[in-house]
Amino acid sequence: MAAPYRSLPSIQTLRCFEAAARLGSFTLAADEMCITHSAISHQIRGLEEAIGQPLFMRQGNRMTLTMVGRSLAAETRRALDYLSQAYAVAHVQAVPQSEMLNLAVQIGLAEHWLLPRLDAFKTALGPVRLRLTSLPDLGEKCPDDTDIALVYGTGDVTGMMSEKIAEEVVFPVCSPSFLARYPALSIETMPDVPLLLHSQVTWNLWLEKAGLPILYPAHSTLLDDIALTIRGALAGQGIAMARSLLVRDYLERGELVRLFDLSVPGIFSYHLACRTKEIRERFAAPLDWLGQRLRHACAPQQ
Repeated sequence: MAAPYRSLPSIQTLRCFEAAARLGSFTLAADEMCITHSAISHQIRGLEEAIGQPLFMRQGNRMTLTMVGRSLAAETRRALDYLSQAYAVAHVQAVPQSEMLNLAVQIGLAEHWLLPRLDAFKTALGPVRLRLTSLPDLGEKCPDDTDIALVYGTGDVTGMMSEKIAEEVVFPVCSPSFLARYPALSIETMPDVPLLLHSQVTWNLWLEKAGLPILYPAHSTLLDDIALTIRGALAGQGIAMARSLLVRDYLERGELVRLFDLSVPGIFSYHLACRTKEIRERFAAPLDWLGQRLRHACAPQQ
């Protein structure tokens, strides 16, 4: 099977031909490859003799490809690209890769809490590379290659060992611009303004505690992820029932406003889950970092 390849031109010859074909000039090809004009000419002449047909025609100051030359140039470029990619893959595989941590996080937790703290988390992680996988809100089913998961839910993460980190409280928030449009907003007038509905269970608990009927304005919006609910509140689209952890930064910066001094416990908790005991021990430092920051952020503010 090796015999057909013996008649192939050298890689150097093919590179010279590809450069001359692409640039339309033996001189420019020679400059690109850091060889002499005569060396390019010699390589092209040898290729034409092997094929038995001319590959270039001179037109003024340019060298243009013949019909055969155009066809051969396209296939040569494709073959060189393929070889280049093959060698690049082989090189990457030959270079030792640093260890990687696969961390699965629910989208709202990642966007509104972890990503702003990613530099500090990576410092705790050390030289280990990080890959983040997003999960839907309240989703606790992780890909099989997940090492560690950070979730808000029951803690029933299939195939992983889970520990509860912190409880949560929820309360309504809105943007300053939304509040300015409803300056007379009160608990009693809540049914008259747009709401951003994610977990209606949580809304029901809050409305019941506030002594309000469990009714939702027709102009409210139902969203399927807490990340979108908070984004909607930041954009002034309505009042969101938000988990304290996810809006803490926005409240501190004044981008969101907490409405009323009334909150209810979250119906779920924050959990950290590890695939194995060995992973828990190996990544003890970054896991402790996550746990401590979560507990601190969820602690009642004085």
